[in-house]
Amino acid sequence: MNEDKFTGKAADYAKFRPSYPTELIGYLYDRAQTDSAADIGAGTGIFTRLLMTKPWRVTAVEPNADMLRMMLSGNGDISAVKGTAEETNLPDRSVGLVTAATAFHRFDAGKFAEECQRILTGNKYVSLIFNGRESCPLIHERDMLMKRRCPNFKSGHAGLMSEGDGDRFIKNQYLLGCEYTEYFFDEEYDLERFLGDNFSRSYVPNEGQEGYGYIRETLTDIFYRYEKGGKVIIPYKTTCYLGHINTERTICK
Repeated sequence: MNEDKFTGKAADYAKFRPSYPTELIGYLYDRAQTDSAADIGAGTGIFTRLLMTKPWRVTAVEPNADMLRMMLSGNGDISAVKGTAEETNLPDRSVGLVTAATAFHRFDAGKFAEECQRILTGNKYVSLIFNGRESCPLIHERDMLMKRRCPNFKSGHAGLMSEGDGDRFIKNQYLLGCEYTEYFFDEEYDLERFLGDNFSRSYVPNEGQEGYGYIRETLTDIFYRYEKGGKVIIPYKTTCYLGHINTERTICK
């Protein structure tokens, strides 16, 4: 997991990124049947804070110093440690549920699996969650821009895999007894939020870096082509995979 990808992006990430459906938290609470959870690759704590609405002992794990500072400066008394998905710095057999919300695609899948086996109490659950924008004309234009101007732009559920291949990998190889759920919702964006959300993405240059001005100008043009009353609506789908780490076969090369 690259610790520096989100340096300089924490404020935009915390302010402009969408949250996750509360129904998902209820589902995880009912299924996990545990009193503790670790949120890995927690970012600024968006998903961590939702987990904290349940009577769990929740620990956030985040490698990026900027994101960690932003998380700890926000509302709520979050317990957090600096660590990666592959080396969480959590004690052995210390948590009953591991979550990774829009983060798994940055992990070394094999090493993360080994770390989950180390920190989980027995054969407990791992949940991999993704917030994805649904296809629409605005998002199509936005993605075409990112493909042209951002060399590190990728999409998918498992690293370099496409979304479809990543979906099959998680369901059929990575997690045993995998349960799949999905949730749909719409997010409203004004221009400030639309720009802020996009510049919170790891592959988009920060202000002062090459390409920033062009991307900002083009995103602004895209926004005004689709806005109504100064707002655009972006459809989202949250996907959740819940299962047990597969220990019986080679997980990932």
